[in-house]
Amino acid sequence: MKYFYLLFLILATSLFSQTLNQNPINNSSDDYLICSDWSLDIPSSTWGISFGNSKNFNGFRFNYRDCDVETINGFNFTMWKAKSITNSEVNGISLGLIPHASRLRGVNIGLGAVVADKEMIGFNFGLLSAVSDGNIYGFNIGGLALVSGENIGGINIGGLALVSDNKITGINFGGLALVSNNNIDGINFGGLAVVSDKNIAGLNLGGLALASDDDITGINFSGLAQVSGSSIVGLNFSGLALVADESIYGINTSGLALISGESIGAINLSGLAIVSDKSLYGLSLTLGRIKIEESIKGISISGYKTETFDFTGINLTLAWTEFENLNGLSIAGYNQVNGNQNGLTIGVVNYAESLNGIQLGLINIANNNSGLGKILPFFNAHF
Repeated sequence: MKYFYLLFLILATSLFSQTLNQNPINNSSDDYLICSDWSLDIPSSTWGISFGNSKNFNGFRFNYRDCDVETINGFNFTMWKAKSITNSEVNGISLGLIPHASRLRGVNIGLGAVVADKEMIGFNFGLLSAVSDGNIYGFNIGGLALVSGENIGGINIGGLALVSDNKITGINFGGLALVSNNNIDGINFGGLAVVSDKNIAGLNLGGLALASDDDITGINFSGLAQVSGSSIVGLNFSGLALVADESIYGINTSGLALISGESIGAINLSGLAIVSDKSLYGLSLTLGRIKIEESIKGISISGYKTETFDFTGINLTLAWTEFENLNGLSIAGYNQVNGNQNGLTIGVVNYAESLNGIQLGLINIANNNSGLGKILPFFNAHF
């Protein structure tokens, strides 16, 4: 116990010494505090054990509050955020209420926060937050938030959020959100959302949403929606919707809708709708409507309606199909081909403006046939 009191007395002396060196006129603001060089160093001023504001030291160092420190190697204990830093570097173990330096490298633990102005590397833990204006690399934990002005890389955990002005890479967990102004790569989990101004790649899970201004690639899951300003590629699942300004490729599943500004390809499953401004390729299935502006190639299955300009492949629709041109097979309650039909349609009612194939149904209409051949029950053909 006597050693504890001795340590307390030395720290108190250090604090008193720094207070005596304050500017007496402006001592109410930290901006005007003058740094003290006072320290008690055993056995040397550069190594061993130091109590106070030693500037350069190797070994065990204890100080109430750092001010214009240069390089510390070893164990550094500080109670509070640094009063002033220019280009300070702490290598080893940093411990305190708010360890703070330009560069923190090693094991950095703050009972409140860990703060680095330029770089934080190693094992970094802030009970409330870990914050750096530069990079954060290593095994990084912020009880509430992990925030970087540059990159975050490694195994990264933010109790509420992970926020980076640049890239987030590695194994990343944000209790509520992962937010990056650049790419998010790796295994990424945001309790509510994963949001990136650029690409999201890897195994990505957003409890509610995955949102990217660029591509989303990999194995992606979101409770409500995945939204991309470019393409979505990979194995993609969303509770409500998958939305891309460009293409969607891979195995794509959404509870309500798949929506693309360009093409959708591979295996596409949606509860109510599959919609594209251009093309649809592969196997596509929805209980509702498939609406593709330009073309469908492959196998399409829908409950309500399949609609496109050019269709090539096999179509099965419970209610209604509407094509400008058909090449292949279409089975539906009502097959409507407003241009050329090359192939076979089977339905209750079949209509073709220009038939080059066979119609099977109760009513079969081929406008390029003559006389009674235009409308026939059960069977119609033109070759």
